[in-house]
Amino acid sequence: MLNIQHYYCTVVKRGGISMLNLVTTLNKQGLYYELYQHQEIFSNEDALVVKAKKGFSGTETKSLFLKDSYDKYYIFFTFTTKKADFKKIHQLTGKRLKIVAKNEMEQTTGQRAGAVSPLGYDSNITIIVDEELFNQEKLVLLQVDQTKQWLF
Repeated sequence: MLNIQHYYCTVVKRGGISMLNLVTTLNKQGLYYELYQHQEIFSNEDALVVKAKKGFSGTETKSLFLKDSYDKYYIFFTFTTKKADFKKIHQLTGKRLKIVAKNEMEQTTGQRAGAVSPLGYDSNITIIVDEELFNQEKLVLLQVDQTKQWLF
């Protein structure tokens, strides 16, 4: 079930999907995507190099792993070039969120800092999507294992 609120961002809640189920769902729905395999990516600079080598285009994205004072986790999905506006995120969620410490994030997600995917989380993690992303023709986002990039 999706719970979507509109303001600065969209909150997508309760609806986690595994990577395998994501591919199956996209194919079943006839939705367009491209999936590129490459060496591990740990920064936006790495992502730009891979994009140039593979020859695809799209708006680069980033995900921040956040939590509230009750240790509930969130993903904030936005542009690589955009700074998170925590006041607006607070207005949307009603929670004061902060960036999770590197060690905690890596232990919780199995991902390395600098390359957090917006995909593949348990359904108890809320995903906050910057609505401006919906205005882009194509989005490039990293898969959880950091060796694949999705183009939607």
